[in-house]
Amino acid sequence: MSERATLPAAEAIDHAKIDAALGVSFRELLLEHARLGRSVCESRDGKVVWITPAEIFARYGLDESGRPKPEPKGEAPVPDDDPLPAAQMEQ
Repeated sequence: MSERATLPAAEAIDHAKIDAALGVSFRELLLEHARLGRSVCESRDGKVVWITPAEIFARYGLDESGRPKPEPKGEAPVPDDDPLPAAQMEQ
């Protein structure tokens, strides 16, 4: 007789890691299609819509050629966890 395979307990499955891995995979898949100049379809409100490569790049903060957008010149962005701006606002 063959033994039955047992599945891991539900507590042992890290759903957050699975979701993160799927997110990375979908991002890379969409960007690969966009780099090849292919549109992709998705469902919105029960209807199929086509997304152009430019829309895919914009979704991930890239320019229409798929390159990172240049940082605006001026002040450097302040990290969210920087306590200094909050302390300055309290004064």
